[in-house]
Amino acid sequence: MQFSLKLYPKCLGVFAFVAFVSQPGEAQERVKVRTIPAAREDLSVSTTQPATIHPFYEAELASRVSGYASSVAVDIGDSVKEGEVLAVIDVPEKKIQAERKEAEIRLLSSKKDQLDAGVKSAEALVKAARLESERVEKLVRTGAVTERIRDEALSRTESAEAQLGVSQAEVKSAEAAVEVAEKELDELRTMVGYATLKAPFAGVVTKRGLDPGDLVTVADRDAQGGALFQIVMVKKVRVRVAVPEVEAVRVNAGDPATFRCRALKGEEFSGKVARASQSIDSATGSMLVEIDLDNAEGKLLPGMFGETTIQLESRVGAVVLPVDAVRFGDTTGGASVVYVVEGGKVKVVAVKTGLDDGNRIEITEGLSGGEQVIGGKLGRLSDDQEVELITEAK
Repeated sequence: MQFSLKLYPKCLGVFAFVAFVSQPGEAQERVKVRTIPAAREDLSVSTTQPATIHPFYEAELASRVSGYASSVAVDIGDSVKEGEVLAVIDVPEKKIQAERKEAEIRLLSSKKDQLDAGVKSAEALVKAARLESERVEKLVRTGAVTERIRDEALSRTESAEAQLGVSQAEVKSAEAAVEVAEKELDELRTMVGYATLKAPFAGVVTKRGLDPGDLVTVADRDAQGGALFQIVMVKKVRVRVAVPEVEAVRVNAGDPATFRCRALKGEEFSGKVARASQSIDSATGSMLVEIDLDNAEGKLLPGMFGETTIQLESRVGAVVLPVDAVRFGDTTGGASVVYVVEGGKVKVVAVKTGLDDGNRIEITEGLSGGEQVIGGKLGRLSDDQEVELITEAK
């Protein structure tokens, strides 16, 4: 037996309550519902964030030496190869210093050669003195000569050995002097080499701050920010994305990603996450993520703005429902439940959910796929409640 209340108006705004009793045999109006199959589909969760294009490599070139620019070989927009000459700075002082150092090395080498000859002469004297000492020692044993003569022979040997030691030390000193001079020459040649500015990698010239005849000083580099040239690599570019903290923990190297921008009418460029900073910026609450894109056609220009979509997770053949077919915080004390129609009656099934892309949600436990689930945000339905299925007109 069921009771229902109805209100009937009376005078002076008073309402009368009349109770109607429905007997057990009376038919009750069934709730009309539409059903949705729990389908097996591929599901992915992604994040879409603003992004900017950056060169894969970028270098600003300044001068390590002072002088006048004798030639400038490139201009902005020019493509250059690795090692290609960009400009030459005339440094005659350094060249003269290098030539003087070369002459000094030749002089030191000549002195070393003379000392080497002196060492050989001293070695010969030592050898002769030792042989003489050995001969005199034998004669002393036979009594042919006195011990005084032996002592004189030993003294001559010791003197020759001492002279050999001095000569050898002089040679080592000369060798060290030559080595120091050669290092100084290498330094001068390196400084002269700095006067020729070369491209560090293949790229495009995006800045030129030098004209032929300009005076270049090392101080300009610090005082004026001093880049004479800027070279960028654009055959390959970096897409930089700031991913919010709540999604950053799900970003991994190798995740598929796409870049789009209005300037190219929404054309899509595909790549993968190459690297992430693995730290959250306290100022923005986000993590820097980079995607490398091939740019052989040169369509992507450094500085372009657009948006990047990164696929965070994916499931193949997952049991999927629309989000409005799943109820949360229902009779199961917070577990997610869905209403499944079986023979025209409702069955409440507790489920567990997984990925959620905002429109569809993965069911990890409770359904196996193919069940007919009531869609739409209906009121509470109970187990075994009879419902009427709405069929779509053909």
